[in-house]
Amino acid sequence: MFAQAVGGWWTGRREDRRTQRDTDLKIEEHRDSLTFDLLKAAREEMTALRAEAASLRPLALHVAHLEEALDHLYALLHAEGELERGAAARRAKAFLKRMRPEPGEKRNAIQTEISAARVISDAKKGQ
Repeated sequence: MFAQAVGGWWTGRREDRRTQRDTDLKIEEHRDSLTFDLLKAAREEMTALRAEAASLRPLALHVAHLEEALDHLYALLHAEGELERGAAARRAKAFLKRMRPEPGEKRNAIQTEISAARVISDAKKGQ
């Protein structure tokens, strides 16, 4: 009787371990498949995010320009003394010149590009 009880207990423990191993394997398979699904979804989301960020770059540039303009306004309004006001005004004018160049400056830039192209083509012909 005692031997039978010990034998039954031993057989039950073996069955429990086998069941636990099978359950662990099923959980591991599910976890692996879930992990791969999550990785795939994360990569797809990253691709979509990069495409969206690329479309927003021009907008970000405008925001940066607006922020810089606000900084110049702040500097002009809070300048103390003639020297600070003069420095703030020079920086603000330089900013405006960068943002909206004069027609003559655009023409000079285009002429510089044309001249550079001619120099390069003349140098190639002379070789």
